[in-house]
Amino acid sequence: MPPKKLPNIILFVADEMRGDVISLNGQNNPYIKTPNIDNLAKDGIAFTKCFSVNPVCVPSRCCTFTGQYVHSNAHRSLYQLLRPHEDNLFKFLKMSGYKVIWIGRNDLFSKETIKVSVSKHYSLYKLLLRKFMPEILRLKFFKRLFRISTIRSLFKLIKNRKTILEDYRFLKSPLIKSFLSAQIKLNPFPKGNPLRKSFYFGERDLKQGNDIDTLIIEKVLKFLNSKPKGPFCLYIALNFPHPPYTVEEPFFSMYNRKEIPPPIPPILDDKPEFMKLMFKRYGLEKLSEKDFREIKATYYGMVSRVDYQFGRIIKKLKDINKYEDSAIFFFADHGDYTGDYGITEKWPNAFQDCLINVPLVIKLPNLKIKKNISEELVELIDLFPTILELAKLKTTYTHFGRSLIPLLTGKTESHREAVFAEGGYNIQEPQCFEQPVLSPDMALLGIYYDKTNIPQEFPATVARSIMVRTKEWKLILRNEIKGELYNLKDDPHELNNLIDNDEYKQIKLELKDKLLNWFLNTSDSPHWSKVRNI
Repeated sequence: MPPKKLPNIILFVADEMRGDVISLNGQNNPYIKTPNIDNLAKDGIAFTKCFSVNPVCVPSRCCTFTGQYVHSNAHRSLYQLLRPHEDNLFKFLKMSGYKVIWIGRNDLFSKETIKVSVSKHYSLYKLLLRKFMPEILRLKFFKRLFRISTIRSLFKLIKNRKTILEDYRFLKSPLIKSFLSAQIKLNPFPKGNPLRKSFYFGERDLKQGNDIDTLIIEKVLKFLNSKPKGPFCLYIALNFPHPPYTVEEPFFSMYNRKEIPPPIPPILDDKPEFMKLMFKRYGLEKLSEKDFREIKATYYGMVSRVDYQFGRIIKKLKDINKYEDSAIFFFADHGDYTGDYGITEKWPNAFQDCLINVPLVIKLPNLKIKKNISEELVELIDLFPTILELAKLKTTYTHFGRSLIPLLTGKTESHREAVFAEGGYNIQEPQCFEQPVLSPDMALLGIYYDKTNIPQEFPATVARSIMVRTKEWKLILRNEIKGELYNLKDDPHELNNLIDNDEYKQIKLELKDKLLNWFLNTSDSPHWSKVRNI
């Protein structure tokens, strides 16, 4: 009997998308419209209780594609990208004969690692450069740009995010601000406006704007139009719905601000200090419920735009007869506050469900699933062994994910008793701290001024922290800082911190035991080859 054909693998990753913002025909969220994601779930399964193991993009993605936790692979912040010697899902697939195509943002690999892990990489910055360059050449002040060397800085801006933080004068230049404002939606609110530091930018005009995600999608469609021969792995990494909260019509007005549910209220007395600082330093205490509804409705519009872009890919796969024989995964790296608790964006050691509960929808070839929605606890790192199993890859590589195939095929009805997450870094780890934005007036990055400077002033706000979550309880421990305990059954919005309530002492001990066993079994990852010199 000839070997079975290996499936094509499509990985579609949204950035900063909450798990509660896919509709699933109203069963998960009755207010939002995500018809294309819903249709994928009808052909497969959606996990409503999928959790990221870290609330920030780089650590989350590094863990997802290595099957390891932060404490076992040491990818703790934005700056610890995967290195060439480290094994990862894409490297395994490439070595086994898959053509690995990566289109979109990074937040995962160092430049050297890309060469050994993927077949072809269409980076976000190359796509931007191709978009910008014709317009730069048409500018009347092109010669002036060249003379003052800002054209070189512009290339560096597009190719290297770190340069944005380093080149303060460049981003402060009126000339550059003028150019950027003609291409990208910049902060529309003046100093003193309550929305200035809220991450809300409002409606954008795509005639003037540079739509990064469409550049990514168009490149994906071009690849699929080439009728690639399998097996291939296509990794699509979008920017949306990452803040700032901004989207064009018809998505901007898609949601009635009065009908969507209000955000979780800012009851912060028993919450970590970073939440209180964000609330005040971002000026969010000045916003009304109407303002927060506006933020949420705009974010919903961004999510529906992601669904629309995803639908374009699904349609193309069907048009070229690649839908049925492809394994398709839709997920996100982490979530977003979106006004819940009176705050916006995210934080590196925060573990509310709005930040770590993410969407996960899977469609596998030739597999009919009776139950299209699962409430089983799963982790993003479970994708690693699941995809290896689909690709019929066996390896002695040490990882801590659990394949979802037994759950999908009905061989088991349960998956995980608890899920875990960790984040933050201590003061003796300066390499992990985000480089502070120098001024709130900087183009592009000014809104991150307070977020990057709060940890510089109060390092304990980003201290190492860990979380264990069962279906009923959540315990969070922080280094030398008061922790959190929530009864998720009675308090799903995590409003009442029970950490100091002696009535729940036994619950805390049981959850601490789970954390201890987790660390005991996942605390390191010995190299999987055996070499010994005597």
